[in-house]
Amino acid sequence: MLSKYELEEIIKAWPDRDGVSSNPEVYHKWISMERDHCITRIQFALGRERIEALSDKQYKLLENSLEELFARKSHWEITDEEILGKYEIVTEYMSPLSVENYVEALKNRGKLH
Repeated sequence: MLSKYELEEIIKAWPDRDGVSSNPEVYHKWISMERDHCITRIQFALGRERIEALSDKQYKLLENSLEELFARKSHWEITDEEILGKYEIVTEYMSPLSVENYVEALKNRGKLH
C-alpha cells in the first residue's frame, strides 16, 4: 500500500492535458508498479501452465484483450473470472490451437507443391 507521501507525489506527477508530467520518474515508476501488479494478477488467475501453452498468436491476442480490459477498469475491480474469460475467448473461439495447426499445415502443404 502506498504511503500518504507517495500518493501525493504520484498525484503531483500526473500528466497534464498535454501529457506532460512534472515528475516523469515518479509517474513511470508508479505505472511500472501497476503493470507488475496486473501481470501478477494474470499469472495468478491463469496459472503458468495455461500461459506457457499459448501459441505466439494466442499470446498476442490475449495480451491485447487484457490490455483493453485493464484500460477500461481498475485492476482492483477486475475479477479472476474476467481474466479467465478473456483467456477462454482467445483459446476457444478466436484462435484455437487446432485451427492454427490446420492452417499452418495447409500453408506448409502449399509450399511443397
